Amino acid sequence: MNRQGRALSKQAYDTACDLAGAALLRRVPAAATLLQVAEEKVWSEFSTAVYIGADSNNTIRYVGSAVRSGRSNVGDRIQEHARAGRAACWTRLMVVPLSADTEASLVRRIEGRIGAVLLPIDTLRLPTFRRGRRPTGTSALR
Repeated sequence: MNRQGRALSKQAYDTACDLAGAALLRRVPAAATLLQVAEEKVWSEFSTAVYIGADSNNTIRYVGSAVRSGRSNVGDRIQEHARAGRAACWTRLMVVPLSADTEASLVRRIEGRIGAVLLPIDTLRLPTFRRGRRPTGTSALR
């Protein structure tokens, strides 16, 4: 499948933050690399977030989410992607941090909203974002 993707721009990031609504913790408009996330722990303070991965052409490749507890954080989830080889073409990442007490079902709905607007080309399935329907992939921790 060859789909045209959207660019990860300031406008796309602002839209993603707007779609998070009241669950948004704060805006972090600076992009990071996989190395910064893994080695420098740039997002270690966030346990709950939606993240956006883009390639060297700045095309949005992936939208995902993390709901972690304890010492685990969104960076750990991104490293899981890297170890599995799913993040091989991600050269730029942005995070939409959410309040740590955001329910997992709401995090998944926000991920679905953001993905529906940003249209990541490598995300095959996004959670539904309509109220009253069970989101896909409802595992407790991701």
